[in-house]
Amino acid sequence: MTLFAKHKFNNAIGNIDKSPLPKSIEEEHKYMDNMNLPNLKFGKTYIVTYNNKEYYHLHLSIKNCIQNILLISDIAENFAFSYENLKALLKKHAVMIW
Repeated sequence: MTLFAKHKFNNAIGNIDKSPLPKSIEEEHKYMDNMNLPNLKFGKTYIVTYNNKEYYHLHLSIKNCIQNILLISDIAENFAFSYENLKALLKKHAVMIW
C-alpha cells in the first residue's frame, strides 16, 4: 500500500505516457533491491543452459514477504479483517463436509 500511495498509482496510470513502474523484470528486481527491506531479497535457482546461456528463476520467499508486511506498524489501518468461526458457520447452516 505504501508503494501505491507514495507513487500515486491508480487505474488511470495506464493512460500516462511515462509510467513510474519498471518496464522489465530486471528493472523491477533492481527497484525492489533498492527498497532496503531486510527480508525482501530475491532467491536465484538455476533452471537450464541453452545455447551456452544459463537461465535462472528469480523468486521471493512467501515467508519473507509476510515478515515484511508484519514490520509495518500501521498495517491494521490499511486492511479490513473479518473472522467467522467455520464450525459455527457449518452448524448454523447444517452443512456436513466430512
